[in-house]
Amino acid sequence: MLQLLQSEAIQQPLNQSILLAALVAARLMPIVQLVPYLGGKAVPQSVKMALALALAVLVYPTVWLSGAAEALPTSAGAIAALVLKEVMVGFMIGFVAALVFDAVRTAGQLIDNSAGITQATSLAPQLEERVSLSANFLFQLTVVIFFVSGGHRVFLAALVRSFERIPPQSFLHSGDSLTALAYGSARLGADAITLAVLLSFPVIAAVLLANLFLALVNKSAPQINVFFLGMPIKAALGVIVVLLGLDMLLERFMLAAADNFVELAKLVEAMGSGAP
Repeated sequence: MLQLLQSEAIQQPLNQSILLAALVAARLMPIVQLVPYLGGKAVPQSVKMALALALAVLVYPTVWLSGAAEALPTSAGAIAALVLKEVMVGFMIGFVAALVFDAVRTAGQLIDNSAGITQATSLAPQLEERVSLSANFLFQLTVVIFFVSGGHRVFLAALVRSFERIPPQSFLHSGDSLTALAYGSARLGADAITLAVLLSFPVIAAVLLANLFLALVNKSAPQINVFFLGMPIKAALGVIVVLLGLDMLLERFMLAAADNFVELAKLVEAMGSGAP
């Protein structure tokens, strides 16, 4: 039995299977680290590794049936290059998938900055840091809405699709693939900043009008301390505007998340075009 396991006919497919599993896990680990609804910073590393391995078990049969194991290189340098490529692809997918949630969190921080309530903070478990109240509220709410609407299933389907377009055993030979990665990531980052400003704009505009009103009050009645008078007014106004526009904010978030999936698919297609 031992001689059978040590034979070349058994050893080579076994080594190929282990190497292919390592490449699949190398792509999934950065995704689990970056995507907030798959873990976040507060989740222990052991749990993240277990989740990445569970996803690898689900993805592995599809990759294996595509014949990826037989096409794996044998040299150590080529294997190291494939691992680095898989990590880069995983970081790209995780970065793009997390952008829309980072935009919502940034919008909440802009809202609290304009309303003057940044001193009140709370712990965001996925981020393992203290953020403003509106940022934490909107961040947690959008994660829940994303799960309820089935967005995580769409993401997992796109993740499996990425292994078809960018096989683990192939290299990104074309320089156009790296150009598409750099350009697409920069453009999506700019779109996330734009989304954050758009989501926070109603509160910023309302607080600006409140400041103009307080300036007129201070001009007509200098004895009134508008600084202390304006603090609760702006805080209450920010909360009211957020609650009144919450439905439109969530609708805009879901549209942005859908567009994000489309752009992620285009980016994966562009990178996969350089793979043989």
